[in-house]
Amino acid sequence: MLRRIFFVLLGLTLAGASLAWGQPSREFGGGGGFQDRFLEVKRHQLGPALGVNQPTVDQLLAIEARYKPLRHQMVTGMKSDMQRLQQLMSQPAPPEAEIKALLAEMKRKRLEMLNLQQRKDDEETALLTPIQQARYLMYLMSLIKEARSIKSGAGGSGGQARPGIMGGPGGMGAPTLRPPQEIPVSRPPQ
Repeated sequence: MLRRIFFVLLGLTLAGASLAWGQPSREFGGGGGFQDRFLEVKRHQLGPALGVNQPTVDQLLAIEARYKPLRHQMVTGMKSDMQRLQQLMSQPAPPEAEIKALLAEMKRKRLEMLNLQQRKDDEETALLTPIQQARYLMYLMSLIKEARSIKSGAGGSGGQARPGIMGGPGGMGAPTLRPPQEIPVSRPPQ
């Protein structure tokens, strides 16, 4: 049960991050969009990162490509529903029947999203050993972190890629996680 919850949360996180990956990035100027560059980096990094051969990498990428448009469609629909709910709730007297129907639709879509993620996870799990699954999970989490930092523009400018998942200007380095930054704490005198 804990594993399922973890993968559900991961799936929802990936759904949110997939929107960032579809955006062109100022970090990688020219030569195709960020999404194309990102796919090429994954194609080169996944094998060594997971300890699998290139046909397995190709199968994993094919699974991802099959589910990505469905996931994007679901996320777009869920955002639209949330905006509609906000509009309805901003009215002085929100229409209860319409809100009830919209909430039911939102719950249905959430379950459909979870089911979609579960099917994708099952297909990926069938290809990988437990150790490879753990490596894949860690790799995806590091990609999410890197995509978020790129999207937010943190840590670099001037058209150069930051070191990390994309491996710096060459873009083919192994996934790395940066250590957390220390936050200075000042304490009042006693």
